Amino acid sequence: MRKQPGRKAFILLTDGVAFRDDTSIATAIEFAQRADTILYSIRFSDPIKLYLPVRAAVMAAASERGKRGLARMARETGGISFEVPKGQTIDAIYAQIEEALRNQYSIGYTPERTTDRAGGPKGTYHTIKLITKDRSLTVNARAGYYAR
Repeated sequence: MRKQPGRKAFILLTDGVAFRDDTSIATAIEFAQRADTILYSIRFSDPIKLYLPVRAAVMAAASERGKRGLARMARETGGISFEVPKGQTIDAIYAQIEEALRNQYSIGYTPERTTDRAGGPKGTYHTIKLITKDRSLTVNARAGYYAR
């Protein structure tokens, strides 16, 4: 996605369970951040069947780990993590993502290059925190950026 011009968003529709996956959550987040791509996750999974207790326990643990990973990827790239509950359709979630993308603001700044904290060598990661004066407003912003 790095070579794509303009704003970029990637929507993951998944059950959140990954077995034998060579890529870590941290690596996926780093690649998305370096490409200035917002990740939105939609977790869609069937209820775990309890008639196979050992398998159910393994699947429940993997499902919970996946849920936390999807939430982290969305949070750290400025996106939102969704879960398809009973009674809500995937179409409704896509509409919420569309609304979020339509109502985004892009804020930019140029950090001073005189200190290690603000500038630093190319490729270093810098955390950012965006807050509003009005605490009733919600801010979705990525957790940081990589210096170029």
